[in-house]
Amino acid sequence: MSVLGNLFPGLWVLALAALLAWTLRRWFDPAPARCWAAWGTALAVMFGAVLFAGRVMLPLGYLTKVPPFTGLVQGEPPGNLLQSDLVLQIAPWLVRVREAYAAGEWPLWNALSGAGEPLLGNPQSQAFQPLAWLALPFPVAMGFGILAALRVLLALVFTFLLLRRQGISEVPSLAGSFAYGLGGFLQLWLGWPLSGSATFLPVLLYGLILVDQRGERRDRLLLTLGTACVLLVGHPETGLHVSLLAAVFALSRLLARPAGERLALVRSWAVAAVLGAALAAPVALPAAEYLPQSLRVSLLESRRERLREGASEEAMPGRRAAQHGVVARLVPNAAPNAFGNNRFGAYWGDRNIVEDAGGFAGTAALLAALAALWPMGTGRRFPQERLMLAVALVCLVVVARPPGLTRVFELLPVLRHSLNFHSRVSLLLNFSVAYVAACTWERWRQGEVRWRAVAGIAAVLGALIVWAYLAHPGPDPEAWTRFRYGSLALQLAVLAATVLLGRRASMLLPLIAIELLAFHAPAHPPVPADLYYPVTPPIAFLEKRLDPWHRVAGLGPMLRPNFGSVYGFADPRSSNPAKPAAYLEAISRINRFPGRATDGFIAPEDPLYGLLGARFLMTTPRQWLPPPYRLVSRRGGAWVHQNRQALPLLFLPASATACPGPGWSACTAGVRDFGEQAVLRALPDPRPWAAADPASSLELGEIRPDWLRARALLTEPRLLASSVYQDGNWKLLLDGKPWPATVANGPFVASWLPAGDAGIDLLYRPASFALGLAVAALGLAAGAALWVPPPQTRERSQAHSTRSA
Repeated sequence: MSVLGNLFPGLWVLALAALLAWTLRRWFDPAPARCWAAWGTALAVMFGAVLFAGRVMLPLGYLTKVPPFTGLVQGEPPGNLLQSDLVLQIAPWLVRVREAYAAGEWPLWNALSGAGEPLLGNPQSQAFQPLAWLALPFPVAMGFGILAALRVLLALVFTFLLLRRQGISEVPSLAGSFAYGLGGFLQLWLGWPLSGSATFLPVLLYGLILVDQRGERRDRLLLTLGTACVLLVGHPETGLHVSLLAAVFALSRLLARPAGERLALVRSWAVAAVLGAALAAPVALPAAEYLPQSLRVSLLESRRERLREGASEEAMPGRRAAQHGVVARLVPNAAPNAFGNNRFGAYWGDRNIVEDAGGFAGTAALLAALAALWPMGTGRRFPQERLMLAVALVCLVVVARPPGLTRVFELLPVLRHSLNFHSRVSLLLNFSVAYVAACTWERWRQGEVRWRAVAGIAAVLGALIVWAYLAHPGPDPEAWTRFRYGSLALQLAVLAATVLLGRRASMLLPLIAIELLAFHAPAHPPVPADLYYPVTPPIAFLEKRLDPWHRVAGLGPMLRPNFGSVYGFADPRSSNPAKPAAYLEAISRINRFPGRATDGFIAPEDPLYGLLGARFLMTTPRQWLPPPYRLVSRRGGAWVHQNRQALPLLFLPASATACPGPGWSACTAGVRDFGEQAVLRALPDPRPWAAADPASSLELGEIRPDWLRARALLTEPRLLASSVYQDGNWKLLLDGKPWPATVANGPFVASWLPAGDAGIDLLYRPASFALGLAVAALGLAAGAALWVPPPQTRERSQAHSTRSA
């Protein structure tokens, strides 16, 4: 792209920031120009290369470790490879969403992953995420940087406005916005959808305060939009955390109001929240319908069963025992690099730096939050400060996960639905520490503290930080000496400077920003744009040979799942924690990792590859496959084999048998050719069925992600089979009229068709989405009726404004 074209993402973000500033000044609370300058400086440091220099904020170096992309770079792959999910899952899903919008369709179904998966029903696809929509004018590669910058900007701005509304002056509020917006959770999770929960948390709380303090129509509208945005970010668990904090925040403010005013305030909050939930219904209802069918829920049920049998948390599938237990989970929230850093190499903490250090808000904020625990001076408290202290303590207990807490969660109906035992509550820990720190900095600014006490707390905190780094040297202390001691020196320097400069709050601002940027900016290294899913020779070969009615798969490390979807290839594998559990069971004998988010296919001789329409298999060089495979390409460090028995997505099997067994994998184990024999749960006749006349045929027609068309020319009643996953929302039309459907060979759409010439339409039409649209429309209508004044009222208001002027 040209130099001028590289500037467009940054100019777009500047234009959106200017629009936000104007909107706040016009209808809400203005932020001073010097604050915008400070925020802009921080954003320029983090995202300047991706917004103005044509770089990409994706860990594309991960591709270069996977055939057929190896050899594209020399030396270490660029980017933060710890964030591989972004190129393996998040970016491909965004591509599918954009393709649907570009075709003028709703992003309902991802036809290119597995046997098909709900796209809108997968919350992390971010199909209706408002900030993702703002990045739609740009390609996905550019859009990631835009989306990240907007997430951080909104978190900074609305945290500042929230603190100002709580009676905290400008400089401490700005410092609090840095502690949160540049803090561990938002920065370390920045590329994932769940960072949106961190973005909209201060928006939601600010809306609650405005409705409480002013209660005007624009305030209720902001609260409505904040509620909807939290529900649309694409991560239900952190959305639940944000909602719980908002609920207790609102309750705290409600109890501070006179009893006679509470009902009206509750009504205003409730109406805004209900309307916000209604706006999110087109996404929330399909997700609620589909997710119970997913791998994620299957793993939760398996874990629950193991816990009932007495297994410990460390014995859960996919978990590894922590080296230091509770300590390893707590320490990174105060000393983020005490156990190393995956970004630069080894990590010997509980899981990884992203999940363990999410609560880190900076050394200065941590000192201020600890100082708030003891009254030093007047003991003056700001609104909801005690609440945030309590939230921080509760979050620490949840993050530490002491013995017995997991079993308590399993007894609770909603909170037990967490694969990570609510470790991501570090979002609330980060926010509450930043909030309390801003309150403390305001008291420091007013001279309401005893500095000897602050120095004593700083000494204790400094000793804990020193212990954190020196007592956990890791498996290779020599290799990490400079890194660990450098991190320790930075934190101690900030701690000492905070004690010395604490009375001059403005002097703390650069300290807070510099430390947090030093720790977190390296988590998002920009990479060259030409690494964005490049077209290598094997990819070019498939682009010419693969038709839309068949799929391609990779064996072993080749062409990881979802990569092909970026190029428009359908792949029977998937990388998605919310993929269909029933499909995984049906293909379990060819999937090396049936309980993981990312599939790994094996056993290419299995007839399931023919059923799944895998026309091509990509393998490592010199890997020969037996018939029916034929080697058709050996270029670019990969061999491509063609499966001559691969069936299209729709086909007519020659016979069918019944298998009422509990698992599809066992039922299909004896089938050698799915074009010759299909397996159903039950047949119309007790005897096995076989076609009498081979002259029947199926003409394949148009194919879209959520609509397959064909024409059946049948001389007798025949079974129509497919390799399209049926989640309950695929509808079959025969000559435009509804026709009953069933499943065959697994959870795949099938139907018994009558003899004759008939057009077939297979449509994906989730009723939950239609209901969600209706609920959203009702919400919009109700909001307009409540908050849009009638024309006469507007004319009187304008006349009054003119007379006043």
